[in-house]
Amino acid sequence: MQVSIISLIFLVGFVHVCLSATTPEWIGFYNVDNSCNQATCCCLSEQVKITKANNTHFLVEANVAGVPCQAQLSGATSISVPLLIPQDKNGFQITTMFLGTNNRFTLSADSQYIAHANLQSPQCSGSARRAVSNWVGTFNIDDSCNQDECCCLSEQATISKKSETQYLVAGRVAGKPCAAQLNGSTTVEVTIGAPQDKNGFQITTNFLSTNNRFTLTYDNQYVANVNLQYPQCSGMGRRVDENKNTASLISSSLILIVINAFLFRMICV
Repeated sequence: MQVSIISLIFLVGFVHVCLSATTPEWIGFYNVDNSCNQATCCCLSEQVKITKANNTHFLVEANVAGVPCQAQLSGATSISVPLLIPQDKNGFQITTMFLGTNNRFTLSADSQYIAHANLQSPQCSGSARRAVSNWVGTFNIDDSCNQDECCCLSEQATISKKSETQYLVAGRVAGKPCAAQLNGSTTVEVTIGAPQDKNGFQITTNFLSTNNRFTLTYDNQYVANVNLQYPQCSGMGRRVDENKNTASLISSSLILIVINAFLFRMICV
């Protein structure tokens, strides 16, 4: 049954790819895999940010790691490199010099993955997956917020989507100021705007009467809360694990869809 469903999804994906006019979207944040050999290569690492520098160039900003980085980049652990806006394969590919070697970068048809092939040193190749923010979920709250001085989110908090422009944060609260601040309530429901900063991974907003900055990690697993007025009232939430078997099936299916859609697009064009 699962195979039939996945096959149907493939078919729908193929039809969509061939019938829709896809436009490459390189700009964004990407999580980098660990396939680049850091023992012999200076590799892009962790996250990559691509922005548009001007009408002809992108700007690639990234962390780097690897034994050769020390000599190659004079000890730097990050880079900022201009890259010509790709023109090959209808804008989905570019072959260019990057960090001293000849490389080919290919964006998938859905603009979710970048395949990086080092044409001189294949062991220095890798890939990256677009980081897409997902705030919705349940998060376990740590105990770093000082309850003697602050009214803190406590135990668990749930974030749900109210609309395209708003989220609802609901959770328990604890701390000495809560009784006066919330008239004795031990729970809160607070509406916040949909995050727009850092490509949707950050928002600065008023929360429980103080100015706070909430930042979602690129793997969507943690939310860091910095209280900009009272740092001792800051804290962090960690996403509660979901059903791993279901997640694994969905993840595997999506990866297969992307790969097949990418290959099918090459046939269609």
